[in-house]
Amino acid sequence: MPSFVSATLFALAACPAAGVRVSRPALAHVRASSVPQSRREAVRGAALAAAAALVGASAPAFAEKSKGYMTMDEYNKLKAREAKDQRLYGQFEALRTRASQTSEFNKLAESGDFSKLSELSRGWEATIRKELLEAAAKELEGEAKQKGQDINKLVLADLKGIDKLAKAGAGDEVPAASASLRQHVLDFVALEPQRLQDTFGVGDL
Repeated sequence: MPSFVSATLFALAACPAAGVRVSRPALAHVRASSVPQSRREAVRGAALAAAAALVGASAPAFAEKSKGYMTMDEYNKLKAREAKDQRLYGQFEALRTRASQTSEFNKLAESGDFSKLSELSRGWEATIRKELLEAAAKELEGEAKQKGQDINKLVLADLKGIDKLAKAGAGDEVPAASASLRQHVLDFVALEPQRLQDTFGVGDL
């Protein structure tokens, strides 16, 4: 019957990860012993089991250091960020387009259609400012976020001012007010994060 020492030597020899060196003479002594074949298989099985246990214990740390894959959680977070950035890019593009449409205020003022002028200013406040500009400002970061929030207040003041002019029938003052609105919208568009243009923008063809 093999001794406990013999079995241990075989286990350590079969598992270098244990960090223990077994001398050749010691191993030779064990091999030369009169251990029945079935006993040798038993010892070998114990050695392999010990090796597997050691390797298994060190696997998580190894995988963490050399991880070349993305977990499902990391993938979902990445996709969520991409969707968020795409939505933000769309908001900036819409605001860029809307800035060029502020001339509509002037046309209504020139035609004396002050009821529609008032309606347009209130429509801008409820949709373009609130749903696009204000929503986009909340997604900005750092200094740009604060600037965006400040511009949002200026745009709100511009729109309230145009509505007030419409109710007063002061059509001559509307062009200056709409020009202020246009500039503030463009100032906000200038805050667009560069990563959005890099990812979704269309370069020169």
